[in-house]
Amino acid sequence: MSKASEENAKLKRAIIVSVVLHILLIALLIWSSFDEHIDESAGGGGGAIDAVMVDPGAVVQQYNREQQQQASARRAREQREKQAQQQAEELRQKQAAEQARLKQLEKERLEAQEKAREQQKETEEAAKRAEQQKQQAEEAAAAAKAKAEAEAKAAAAKAKKQAEEEAAKAAAAQKKAQEEAAKKAQQEAERKAEQEAAKKAAAEKAAAEKAAAAKKAAAEKAKAAAEKKAAAEKAASAQGVDDLLGDLSSSKNAPKTGGGAQGNNAAPAGQGNNKHNGASGAEINSYAAQIKSAIESKFYDASSYAGKTCTLRVKLAPDGLLLDVQSEGGDPALCRAAVAAARQAHMPKPPSQAVYEVFKNAPLDFKP
Repeated sequence: MSKASEENAKLKRAIIVSVVLHILLIALLIWSSFDEHIDESAGGGGGAIDAVMVDPGAVVQQYNREQQQQASARRAREQREKQAQQQAEELRQKQAAEQARLKQLEKERLEAQEKAREQQKETEEAAKRAEQQKQQAEEAAAAAKAKAEAEAKAAAAKAKKQAEEEAAKAAAAQKKAQEEAAKKAQQEAERKAEQEAAKKAAAEKAAAEKAAAAKKAAAEKAKAAAEKKAAAEKAASAQGVDDLLGDLSSSKNAPKTGGGAQGNNAAPAGQGNNKHNGASGAEINSYAAQIKSAIESKFYDASSYAGKTCTLRVKLAPDGLLLDVQSEGGDPALCRAAVAAARQAHMPKPPSQAVYEVFKNAPLDFKP
C-alpha cells in the first residue's frame, strides 16, 4: 500500500509540472504575437504631406534601412518563433517523457498490484493446500490408528481363541489321562479286591476250623474249670489283639477299649482265632483288609511310595462312614496321599458291633 501511495504522489506532481509548462508556452506565444504587431504598426504613418523635396539616395537608404529593419524584425520573429517551437517541442517531449514515465509508473503500479494479488493468491492457495495436507494427514493418521486398533483387536481375539483351543485340548488330555488313571486304578483295585477276597475266604475258613476246634476243646473241659478257662481266654484274647495292633501301629497309639487293623502283609500275632469283645481274629483281619482295599482303590501311583509306611488314625461310624482320618507318623508325602485317598474312599460297614468297637478309633499302618 505504501508503494502505491508513493506512485500516486509522483503522478500528481508530474501533472502539475505539465500544466505549468503549458501555461508558460501559451504566455510566450502571446507575447511574441504582440511584439510583431507593434513592429508592423510602426512602419506606416499617415498624416499631412508636406511638399518637400526628397533626396532619392536618402530615400533609397531609408528604404534599405527599413528593409533591413524588417528583415531583422522578421529574423528576430523567426528566431523567437523557432525558440518558441523549440521550447514547445522540448515541452512536448518533456510532457511525452513525463507521460511515458507516468505510464511506466502506472504500469509498474499495476504490475506490482497484480503481483501483490498473485502473491496473496499464492499465499491463500498455499495456506489452503497446507490445510488440505493437514486434514489429509489427520485423516491418514486416524485411518492408521483405526487400522492398528482393528489389527490389535483381531490379534487379541485370535490369541484368545488359540489359548482357549489349547486350554480345551489340555483339559481334554488331562481328562483322558485322569480317566485312564481311574480305569487303571479301578482295575488294580478289582484285582486287589479279588486277592483280598481270596485271602478273606481262606482266613475265614481257617478261622472257622480253629473256632470249631476251640469249641470242641472247650466242651471237653470240665465244668468246674469253665470260669477259670473263660478268664484265661479273655486274657489271651486281649494279648492277641495287642499283638495284632503291634503289626498295624505302635501299641502306645492304640485306644484302651478298641482293637486295630493291620497293613497289607500284617497278621495276628498267634491269636487270630481268639475273640475280643465278641470279635474273632478272622473278622478283624477281614475287615482290616477291606479298609485297606477301599483306601488303595483311591490311591494312585503306588510304585512311587514303594518301601514307605504311614500310620493313619481312622475313626469310623457304626455304618462305616469315615468320621476322620489323620496321619500319626511316617513318610510325609505318603501320608498326604493316603489321607486324601482315605477321605475319597467308601469304607465298608463293620460286619458286627464287636468289629466296630475295634475299628471305631484305630491306628493303621498303610503300606502301598
